[in-house]
Amino acid sequence: MSAPDRIRLVCTDLDGTLLDGRGTLGPLTRGTLTEAARAGLPVVCVTGRPLRDALPVCREIGPDGLVVCSNGAVTAEVATGRPLWCRSFPGRRARAVLAGLRTRLPGVVLGVDTLRGLFLERGFDELVPHCWRHTAVPDAVGVPAPGDDVVKILAAHPDRPGPSLAAALVRPGDGLLATCSTPHFLEIAPPGVDKGAALRRLADHYRIRVTAVAAVGDMPNDLPMLRAAGLAAAVANAHPSVRRCADLVLPGNEEEGVADLLAMVLSARRETVWS
Repeated sequence: MSAPDRIRLVCTDLDGTLLDGRGTLGPLTRGTLTEAARAGLPVVCVTGRPLRDALPVCREIGPDGLVVCSNGAVTAEVATGRPLWCRSFPGRRARAVLAGLRTRLPGVVLGVDTLRGLFLERGFDELVPHCWRHTAVPDAVGVPAPGDDVVKILAAHPDRPGPSLAAALVRPGDGLLATCSTPHFLEIAPPGVDKGAALRRLADHYRIRVTAVAAVGDMPNDLPMLRAAGLAAAVANAHPSVRRCADLVLPGNEEEGVADLLAMVLSARRETVWS
């Protein structure tokens, strides 16, 4: 575990971590984010959200810097929304994966997250509380087009929770990565895409070691990021597997636990400067 005074970058999940239950930033969090910006400490949101849904929140934090979306598939500039890095399924491969998922589990309801929009089969929003803005389609298999950037495939089922879908849908040798950011659906990514790989790219971008990165999250999709970081933190409301992985457990997202982490890092940096 890296000491807080050695941290040069903080990576944080959004929903259930940085944001409260209403999806907003608390006043204490806003204050510490402002202080971090003044101190030159980058804070990068690393989220499962699509780029278009993450940008408004990140622009509240500040116009500069980067955001990582779709569980690591897309890294973009906050100010412009321009993707700097994108790992996607080619359209033909995406269609083949979607068709295979439907064959493996009757009744599965599918979705496709692309750079041009989120497309969910009818009924998906009834299975996922607080579903995102999307275009309803009769069959997700027909959505991917030539040249389209499919960054994530989503799957839900009326009789099975999201985490249990992995065993039914994803098999060794498929070259797919499956994870969950909520209990309601499964997220399937192209090979090499997860939040840990994204954290390592961010460290390279900022020209620091991964041991100088602190990461905080709440759900299993955050585990690769926490395992890659020099300092791993979980909010108190985190999934048990995330709390077990963490070097420290912060107050919950409703108590603005990420603000505590930022304050800890900033205080340690000040003490190092003055010592």
